[in-house]
Amino acid sequence: MMRELTSLWHSIGDAEYLHLLLEPLPLFGLGMGLIFLLGSYLLGAKNIRMLVLVVMAVSCASVQPYVKLRVKSEPRVLALQDPAYHALIRQQTERRSSSAWIYYGLAAVCLITLAFGRGGKSLLFTAVTLILCSGGFVHAVWLHKKECEVYHRNIVKYGR
Repeated sequence: MMRELTSLWHSIGDAEYLHLLLEPLPLFGLGMGLIFLLGSYLLGAKNIRMLVLVVMAVSCASVQPYVKLRVKSEPRVLALQDPAYHALIRQQTERRSSSAWIYYGLAAVCLITLAFGRGGKSLLFTAVTLILCSGGFVHAVWLHKKECEVYHRNIVKYGR
């Protein structure tokens, strides 16, 4: 048991493993955040709404270390993959890197809503946040599907 825990601890320091842990955070953070943000607004739970906005902002900001670790781990990932898939892997890394600004923008929107979304303007700020983060969630789902198409070739059944 101790050997497994030690192995896990050392794996967390590996860029190849850590980027896999960070990859779904924006997807799940935005998805669950949208549900709880809407629910907290409908129920009038301002404290929960503030917590949800922080969680959504942090999950979006996690893209920065994810992209950095993904780029760092790409040479080793390519060395272990079939050369036929190298172009797909590089394309997905570029896709992830070039769309990071979307998540930075969503993190900013969440923080702006957190700072200024009180009082009479809370409905406006919350509505804008819900709309923009819904678009970000759809984008995160699409990126995750593309990721699955690259690394799980059995998923590529449709659209080709």
